[in-house]
Amino acid sequence: MTKLSISKIESVGNLPVYDISVADVEHYILENGAVTHNTGILYTADTAWIVGRQQNKDTSGLLGYNFIINVEKSRFVKEKTKIPLTVLFNSGIDKFSGLLDIAQAGGFVVKPSMGWYGTKFDPKIRVREKDTHTDEFWNPILANQEFKDFVRAYYTIGYRSSIDGTFLADAKIDLSKDAEEAPAE
Repeated sequence: MTKLSISKIESVGNLPVYDISVADVEHYILENGAVTHNTGILYTADTAWIVGRQQNKDTSGLLGYNFIINVEKSRFVKEKTKIPLTVLFNSGIDKFSGLLDIAQAGGFVVKPSMGWYGTKFDPKIRVREKDTHTDEFWNPILANQEFKDFVRAYYTIGYRSSIDGTFLADAKIDLSKDAEEAPAE
């Protein structure tokens, strides 16, 4: 097999751009290391997110946008995860975006009847979906360690150190102290 190498690079001005295709080759990297189909940046990336946008409207008109972050490739978050984010013109980012679906999946928010929501911590709470966007509704859930662990397991691929098996989230690093010098030998 012949090895390809660059002999010289010279400016030729503005010319049409063409996609490279190789007959009978279905993968993106050839034996000589050349990347085909302009996918090199995606192939080498640690993370690739695609952000979609939907309009958030009511009868008065456009209120803002619902963004959906699609995790196409990641070394940290499960691929094909969809992360919703609501941004409204009058109030900015909705800090409770997407929490209702996650909390329902983990059993932390229950739906006792059609259109009503409650929490597993307080069975007396019964609110409509629009009324779940409050600190009073979410603070008990967000403070719960079981919920935090569920969210971590729901989204992350692996959060254990590859060296000693400890949870990275549990690692305590004190940056306020000066590093101790290694003992002289």
